Amino acid sequence: MSFREERAAQRRQAILKTAADIFREKGYHDTTIEEIAKELKFTKASIYYYIPSKEDLLFECNDMAMNLLLKRAEAIVAEELPPDVKLRELIKQHVETLIDELSLITVLLQQEYALNEEHRQLIYAKRDRYEKFFTDVLEKGVQAGVFEEAWDPKMVKLIIFGAVNWMFHWYSKSGPLKKHEIAELFADYLLKPVIKTK
Repeated sequence: MSFREERAAQRRQAILKTAADIFREKGYHDTTIEEIAKELKFTKASIYYYIPSKEDLLFECNDMAMNLLLKRAEAIVAEELPPDVKLRELIKQHVETLIDELSLITVLLQQEYALNEEHRQLIYAKRDRYEKFFTDVLEKGVQAGVFEEAWDPKMVKLIIFGAVNWMFHWYSKSGPLKKHEIAELFADYLLKPVIKTK
């Protein structure tokens, strides 16, 4: 990548992260391109040079968030790990990604309704692929006798996401627990009922 290309990529990322911060704070509909440009000390035209419309900006924020989640999950799934360890790592990386990229993930969880139909379906396809990692690990765990058969893998997946995705409502960097401690607590709590007792 040339210096010019690297600089353009950095600017584009700065635009997306700043937009996500403001979308999270004010909501998509109440945010203007002017506000994003002002925060970055860019001109409005500079924003449009990189992203053609406000809706495209929302889509790119959603897409960036999904790509981060997918990349981290794919690395875990590719490892030779027992199903319970793999599920623990998937839960932990989800929590840690949410904390690392709180604005981006919050936009993904809250603002996808404002996407046009084409963009929404692209995000849904990535979301389904991501969630399938969890379902597949749960199903393999049941088959291997690691997880309780009484638990429906799809329902367990929904319970996991219902718990971890609520974090954006209460998480604060000023809280007493560190990122890895929160991730471990979630993994312990969510895995315990699923593990097959001997």
